[in-house]
Amino acid sequence: MNNADIQIVADRVLRRELGKFGYQRAEVRSGFDHSDEPAVYVDAVLGVGAPPLEPTTFFEAHAALGRALLAEGEERFPYFRMRRLGEELPEDEVSRESPPRAERSHS
Repeated sequence: MNNADIQIVADRVLRRELGKFGYQRAEVRSGFDHSDEPAVYVDAVLGVGAPPLEPTTFFEAHAALGRALLAEGEERFPYFRMRRLGEELPEDEVSRESPPRAERSHS
């Protein structure tokens, strides 16, 4: 699946799972994980005044997203996080998109 296809599935699933928590949109990026395996990164963006979420809500949304992507034929693991509009990300998480393999060093 390409990022646009994943975006459609993620938006459908996350709107259902997180709509009552102020879900706004999904942001999708492709890259490689810590094991150098292809991965997909999905951020669920919640509104500014979104209520706090229980951990089980996060885990249930992640599981629902994974099942839906797998059913559509996506083989990469979906890494998932939630954030609120206007929320600053830690410096080391500003860009989780990995550079192409040829540009990465293996120390």
